[in-house]
Amino acid sequence: MTSEVTAQQSEGNTTDTPRVEMRLDDGLARITLVNPDQRNAMTVAMWQQLASVLDQVEQNDQVRAVLISGAGSRAFCAGANIAELSQAMSDPAVMRQQNALIQAVQLKLQRLSRPTIALVRGACYGGGCGLALACDLRIADTAATFAITPAKLGILYSIEDTRRLVRAVGDGNAREMLLTGLPVDAARALQIGLVQHVAEGDALEDKARELARALIENSQYSVRWTKATLGFLAGGSGDEPEKGKEGADALKRAFDEAFSGNDFAEGCAAFLARRKADFRWPQK
Repeated sequence: MTSEVTAQQSEGNTTDTPRVEMRLDDGLARITLVNPDQRNAMTVAMWQQLASVLDQVEQNDQVRAVLISGAGSRAFCAGANIAELSQAMSDPAVMRQQNALIQAVQLKLQRLSRPTIALVRGACYGGGCGLALACDLRIADTAATFAITPAKLGILYSIEDTRRLVRAVGDGNAREMLLTGLPVDAARALQIGLVQHVAEGDALEDKARELARALIENSQYSVRWTKATLGFLAGGSGDEPEKGKEGADALKRAFDEAFSGNDFAEGCAAFLARRKADFRWPQK
């Protein structure tokens, strides 16, 4: 079953209005950043819309995986909307408010219980790179480029953004990207772990479908609790469950309860019968 949702903040918006769209397709939520004339740069309204879309995903048990991409082939996301950024520069309070919104939405994406894939075509700069890093998996076309440029603007990358980058590429590569601000091409991005796969043309969409299908068909109990476990081990304020005894206890309970769960019973039966498992968790 396929349905479409467009998150918009006000009535009367046209098809040219920068926006975030979501299409549900057989368990996959395809989220598209739509602002192609500005290489899908994110406006404040788009960040707010993305937060709303992620809330919809979290509340919909039909969604088993998420794929995020930018409209067109020029860019995944070129970062901030220049006009809005220029206005905010003159008002520190507005700038802090916008930064807080962006960090909150990226954190919401990172904490999403569903597995997420960023499909990167073209430019992935600044806040766009931050969005991609908040996803679980990243795949890119051969023409994709990545850059994080706070050093060219006299600003800093946030603690959480920096933590995600270091997790993905390691300390040395993170230092190079942040201190030089130089772009990284797709081949280099694959080499350092910034992306997991690089493909060209139709092969990129094929790889996206392959990964999404695996995420959709696997046990949601396993997938969601594995995300929680990885977040816990990574540490930091941006992870769920929160670090500490309570979080560890929740993960241990989930581990123990898995062996008496319906998904485990189905997985074992499918393995013994040499057929594909039909996982149904959560059962409503």
